[in-house]
Amino acid sequence: MRRVALVALVFLVFAPAARAGCGLASTPVIGSAPLAVTFTATCESAVYSWDFGDGAQGTGRTVTHIFPAGYWHPTLTSDGGAEPAHPVTSISLGLSGPPTARYAQRVTLRATVTPRLPITLNGRRFVAGRLSVRVLGPAPWTARAGNISAVIRIRVTPKLVVKVVGSPLVGQKLRVVATLHPAAAGAVIAPKLIDTSVARLAHIEVRTRPAPGWAAVHEIVTAQIVLPTLRYGDKGASVGELERQLARQHYAIRRDETFGSEDLEAVYAFQKVHGLARTGVVDAALWRRILTSGTPAARYPGDHAEIDKTRQVLFIVRGGKVALVVATSTGATGNTPLGTWHVYRKVGGFDWVLYYPSYFLRGFAVHGYPDVPPYPASHGCARIPMWIATTVYSLIPDGSAIYVYA
Repeated sequence: MRRVALVALVFLVFAPAARAGCGLASTPVIGSAPLAVTFTATCESAVYSWDFGDGAQGTGRTVTHIFPAGYWHPTLTSDGGAEPAHPVTSISLGLSGPPTARYAQRVTLRATVTPRLPITLNGRRFVAGRLSVRVLGPAPWTARAGNISAVIRIRVTPKLVVKVVGSPLVGQKLRVVATLHPAAAGAVIAPKLIDTSVARLAHIEVRTRPAPGWAAVHEIVTAQIVLPTLRYGDKGASVGELERQLARQHYAIRRDETFGSEDLEAVYAFQKVHGLARTGVVDAALWRRILTSGTPAARYPGDHAEIDKTRQVLFIVRGGKVALVVATSTGATGNTPLGTWHVYRKVGGFDWVLYYPSYFLRGFAVHGYPDVPPYPASHGCARIPMWIATTVYSLIPDGSAIYVYA
């Protein structure tokens, strides 16, 4: 028994001591790639050999190595043997998304990371490198992996809503109401009111002065400024516009914003010239025709008067162009004589029931008369409205040519 104990004692005395590790210190080993890490051996050794795990090696008690993206296991070999250093996590994190998006639009953000680590954004985890988000403002989007973050910004286009409120009739109030969603996206620049003084297709520009991070918005809206259906007895700006349009085309008209007999006769004349039903009512279809028409053409050159029996209108022509269009009513039986005639007698006032007549053949004359219907109704003369009779009288002096045709 004593011999066995002695052998054990001898073994304990002469057995080699177990090697203790060298000991290591390092700067932070988790960070953004490329990551520089400095390692320091804390023991005394004749040799310090480093294997950084990424294929690179180094020597020295203190070494610094730049690690590419990845998860690395460096080791140190010293007199104390080989021992692992702290694992290194060098993280490369990328984040991308659309440069712009509409307010409240859902978009997909994409993220990549090396080494493979969970990627989160506001507590939500990317799946297969993708995350769907709703864009509600220009705040930065920040993805995180480990202790590394990646940031992108998306310029947001707000929603601009423009409405035209009010009556689109000539002379009425028509407002522009523009709202920006969200309101913090900027300031809206737009006219408050639309000019409704004339019938037209109005183009209204609305734009924004954007707040930081928001895109500017620009929109053009249209408003059709129309005139109401007008008939005898109506008054107002719409009637004034009708009178302006007819005067532009040289129809005999009195401009007083009242749809009186003068306006009615001018509307009849327009409808006659264009072969339309002689209703005397200005509806939407007639408005479109009036707004797009011009002065009718004369048939003959020079200075003269023309009586068109088919259309029941009288033209005063100057230099081959129509200077005045007047409603007329010729012979009910079609007896107003066709041909080229000349004024041979004039009466400044009443001649029996004829007002300011200009005779061109026997008892046939151009004259004012209280009743000028939109169809042939006279005994053979060319009736014209009383209010314009003196004007026409002055425009066809003695000797003036009068062409009567069908």
